[in-house]
Amino acid sequence: MCYDAPCEAACPAHVAVSTFARRIRFQDFGGALRKIVSANVFAGTCGSTCPKGMLCEEACVLRPAGRPILIRDIQRSAFLFGRSDLPGRLADVATDGARKVAVVGSGPAGLACAYYLRSAGTPVTVFERDSLAGGMLARGIPAYRLDPDVVRAEIEFATRDVEVKTDVPAEQITLDGLEKEGFAAVFLATGLWKTVPITIEGSDLEGVLDGTRLLERLARRERAGLPRRGRVAVVGGGNTACDVAVCLARDTDCEVTVYYRRTRAEMPAFPREVNEALAEGVRFEFLAAPVAVEGKTRVERLVLRRMKLGKPDASGRPRPVPVERSDFAVPCDYVIFATGGTADTDWLRRSFGIEAGKDARVAVNPETFQTSVPVVFAGGDLVRPQGLVVEAVADGRRAAAAIRDYLGAAK
Repeated sequence: MCYDAPCEAACPAHVAVSTFARRIRFQDFGGALRKIVSANVFAGTCGSTCPKGMLCEEACVLRPAGRPILIRDIQRSAFLFGRSDLPGRLADVATDGARKVAVVGSGPAGLACAYYLRSAGTPVTVFERDSLAGGMLARGIPAYRLDPDVVRAEIEFATRDVEVKTDVPAEQITLDGLEKEGFAAVFLATGLWKTVPITIEGSDLEGVLDGTRLLERLARRERAGLPRRGRVAVVGGGNTACDVAVCLARDTDCEVTVYYRRTRAEMPAFPREVNEALAEGVRFEFLAAPVAVEGKTRVERLVLRRMKLGKPDASGRPRPVPVERSDFAVPCDYVIFATGGTADTDWLRRSFGIEAGKDARVAVNPETFQTSVPVVFAGGDLVRPQGLVVEAVADGRRAAAAIRDYLGAAK
């Protein structure tokens, strides 16, 4: 497929950058936003969460001259100034007796799929295990990075005329049950919500916390039991680790140090996130991996082992290799493991008959997002390495088109 500009080809959602930028130039913010939403229903969110200078901006034809168009900022402006011009409800988009689709998970991939299905006339029901729709948009991205009002507005827009059922335990959602309720297809967008078990000694001590759950609690303004002062060790090298570190450095009296088993060059976190953490006074200690947490009833220190880089592993990055007799301990009051989540592979197998791979991700047809079970589709973090919001949105939109094609062919 051909696109009008390299930036459009580089964008995972293939937003028509040249078109909406032209409309912004003439102050047609509503027209610009409508153009963006036709490809990316989370325009405002992606205008804040897309990494500055990456993907579309990296491909900008003006970049060699040192002045690429600030696409991300322009997109955010389109949302802020054009949101009042978005069309109203979709009640007048007839469903014509179309067979309904179940979307499991209400993160960006799930809500994008639901929006584009319903916009095309397919009835949709979204099932969410939490009490709040939005997935990590609503619970896992700190307010300093993404304005909660923007998220709420975009979730409300994406779910207009879409039935959303919250507080639905995963155990209650099965393929047999959904088919009995009349759903002709299912889109799984549950992400990597399950906490990876911490197996090192002392992980059950008071003061050992999970980074993802901590961000969720901060989003709900639940501060009981969370760090307020003292020394905090954050273990991990991704965006979650940096988000946790920045939140604590900004909002508490804690001294925060991030420990990562490789070097900064191998960190999966975006460079912008690392730089923001450094600007907030967060310390980074590289080539150090946790061995044990020590203390009587609560955390007193974290024991780490020095590492060195070896040959590349399956991820393509140098493998961290332990250095013999290099253990050292650092005193701390809290240890926060921000090493990511995983899919609930047992639930996927039991409820949908889908086997996840060794990396806890589901294999799909890259063109149709169809799993090994023909009526079940999947996208977002469940099928790809944990990445950008815009990538999840793109998965949801493309899956919606594939599901409609499937339902037409399956009549």
